[in-house]
Order: sequence, then structure tokens, then C-alpha cells
Amino acid sequence: MKKNYTWIILTIVVLGLIAYFATNSASVSKQNVGSNANPIKIGAVISLTGPAGKQGEYIKNGMDLAVSEINKAGGMEGRTVQVIYEDDKTDPKSAVSAYNKLVSISGVNGVIGGLWDFTAQPLMPLASTNKIALISPSNFRIEGGFELNDQSFVMLTDFNKVIRGLQSYLKRDDVKTIAVVHFKSTFGTEIAKTINQISVEIGKGNVIDEPYAGFGTNDYRTTIAKLKQSKVDTVFIDMVDVDTVTFLTQARSLGFNPKIVTYVGAYDAFKDDNKYLLEGLTVLNWEASAPEFVNKYKEVYGDSPAKSANHAYDSVYVMAEAIAKTKTNAEVAGYISSKTFKTVNGQIQFLGTHEVISTPVEIDTYKEGRLIPLN
Repeated sequence: MKKNYTWIILTIVVLGLIAYFATNSASVSKQNVGSNANPIKIGAVISLTGPAGKQGEYIKNGMDLAVSEINKAGGMEGRTVQVIYEDDKTDPKSAVSAYNKLVSISGVNGVIGGLWDFTAQPLMPLASTNKIALISPSNFRIEGGFELNDQSFVMLTDFNKVIRGLQSYLKRDDVKTIAVVHFKSTFGTEIAKTINQISVEIGKGNVIDEPYAGFGTNDYRTTIAKLKQSKVDTVFIDMVDVDTVTFLTQARSLGFNPKIVTYVGAYDAFKDDNKYLLEGLTVLNWEASAPEFVNKYKEVYGDSPAKSANHAYDSVYVMAEAIAKTKTNAEVAGYISSKTFKTVNGQIQFLGTHEVISTPVEIDTYKEGRLIPLN
């Protein structure tokens, strides 16, 4: 009989230990991954194909990195963060379709996306109508051209301020006659306008403004001949994809060798056999990331971050916190506009016009396959 009591006691103890460890394990699991019962659902309208497809890869990586970190830390306010991606194909109509699908079918609480100005702009009135906050991670505010509404935000500052970072370079004595060759868009037009303002202010007169349309099929020889005849010595180019390759190749073949200025990422289509064309290129760089973020990104992806991957990462943290801290989707934008956020990239705060307060810029030169600060 005594032996039976001993087995009963042992059984009770074992069952108690099993129950304890099961409960504790569930608690730890919940702490690590957050709750799936009421997830924070963020929609992403990004370019995974088309001319902005390469940028879309970096943007997605930045967003995925933020989601992984948040969920490993227990979620945002205990809620798991999910991102649902839709490809806008670098096309405005596809961007609208992607946005509508995310809002009406996927039921997202906020949207991140619109990588270029003409894929982001069609989304802004939809965000205002639906009262669903929208953050574009890679656009600037452009006064009179890319304005934000009550539900829309950008993770970069006023574009005019950033372009004015070139003023010290353009004041150099060896810069005399300036041209701007740019894509017909709000972004490209603002570049031409601001550089023209700088040129006039520093006494070098109006720039030669040469807009173009379309991607990948342009022949710039007529434009180049015009610039050569006008004795242009400095050209700012706003180009993407193969257009930059085409322009620099044709310029060299026509004996036109001005100082070339552009922005970070405008030369991604170059391969090893034609990168020599980039040597000495002057680059306005607004993509510099904080060292801690660079290390995080490299650890996961084995590559350095670029193309606003840092801003995409920050966008997830901002949007997720705003959704977690508010009761309805309609309140999210108000939270974003009134709070200060903190990530490894620094402090994030939005002005009343819904762009971030500032974006650090530097002027680099392309030398031996990498960017280095210009002396």
C-alpha cells in the first residue's frame, strides 16, 4: 500500500512539472514572436519588376529586416507584424491596383510604398479617401510638385534642400556652363529648377535644360551635340537603368567629355565591362546609412544597404508603432505626425508638411568602383 502511495505522489509531481514547463514554454514563445491573434498588417506597394525593380529588392530587404527584428523581440505592443507585398511594376496604374487590393482584400492597417514619384502620387488621394496612412520610403517632398496630404508621409526631406547640397561644388572655378538632362517627371523637373536657381545665384547664368521621356530606348546624340556646341562643361544627369550607360557611351563617342554629376544609384545598370565610364563621376549621395544599420543589413544579406533600404526599415518601425498605439486606422496618420520615433538610424520626426526634418547628404566621387568623399 505504501508503495502505491509513492507512485501516486511521483505521478502527481511529474504531471505538475510537465504542466509547468508547457506553460512556461508557451509564455516564452509568445514573448519571442508576439501574438498572431491580432497582427499588425502593413501593405507594401513596391517595384519588384520594371526600371525600379533593383531598388525594390533593397526596399523589401530593409522592410523584412525590421519585421524580423520586431517579431523576435515580441512584436509591437505584443502584436506580430506582417507585411503583404504587391508589385507595382514601376507603373502608376499597377500601383493603384496594388493599393486597392491591399486595402479592400487584404485589409491592411497602413501602406508603405510608391518608390518613385509617379508611382507614389496616385496613391496619396486614395490614402486620404480611405483614411489609411501611407509612407513613401524613398521620395522627397517637392513644393508645388510632390506635396503630401493628411494621410501621406515621406521618409526624406524637402528635395530643394538636398539638391542645394551641390552648391559648393557648382561654385568651383572649373564649372562655367551647366546643363541638366533629366527625365520628364516631378523629380527631374525639380532638379533642373533648383540647379538653375543655384547657377543664377552664384553668377553662372541659366542652365541648359534638356528633358527627355521614356526608359531604355533613348538616343541622346542630338542632345549631346547641342551641349557640345554650347560649350557645356558640367552636366547633371537624372537617368536610370540603361539610359545612363547610353548617354555616357554616346558622349564619349562624340568627343564630349564634360564633368558629369548625378545622384546615388543612377548608375546601377553598369557592368564590369563599362564601369570605366563612371570613373571621376560626381555623386550627390543621400543614401548614407548609420553604421549599426549597415552591420545589421550585411549580417543578413551579405551586402551593403542602398536605395533607401534604411528608410524602408525605418518606415516599418514608424508604421507598426503608430498602428499598435492607436485604436483605428484613421488615427494612425495623426500619431505619425505628432510623435518622434527612434531607430538605429537615428531620430525620426515629421514636419507639418509630412516630410522628415532633414536628410544627411554628402558629395562623393566614383573612384575605382566605389564612392569616396570628394575633396
